[in-house]
Amino acid sequence: MKSYIGLCLIFSLVLSYVNADCPDTEDIVWALGGGCQVFRNECYLNQANMVRKPGYTVTTKEECQKQCPQICPLLYSPTSGNYKGEIREFSNDCQKRAHTCRTGETFL
Repeated sequence: MKSYIGLCLIFSLVLSYVNADCPDTEDIVWALGGGCQVFRNECYLNQANMVRKPGYTVTTKEECQKQCPQICPLLYSPTSGNYKGEIREFSNDCQKRAHTCRTGETFL
C-alpha cells in the first residue's frame, strides 16, 4: 500500500513538472507503467517519458482500464482539477486518478 501511495505522489510530481509546454488539445493517450496512466495528448506522454525510465507504453483504452485503481485509501487530502472549464474536486489523488482512468477525463 505504501508503494502505491508513493507511486501516486511521484506521478503527481511528474505531471506538475512536465505539462508546461504542451497544448491543451484533447487527444487522449492510454498508457501502461505502474498501472493505467491517461495523458491528455501525445505531448504529455512524451514529456513524462523524458523523466521516467522505463517509459510508459501506449496501449488501448480497454487494456489500460483493466488496471484502474479499484480501491483508494480513505485518506482525506482534497485535490481538484480543471476539465473543460469545470473545476472538479476529489477527496484524494487516488480518487482523481481512478476517475480519470474510468472516464478518460484529463485534468489541467
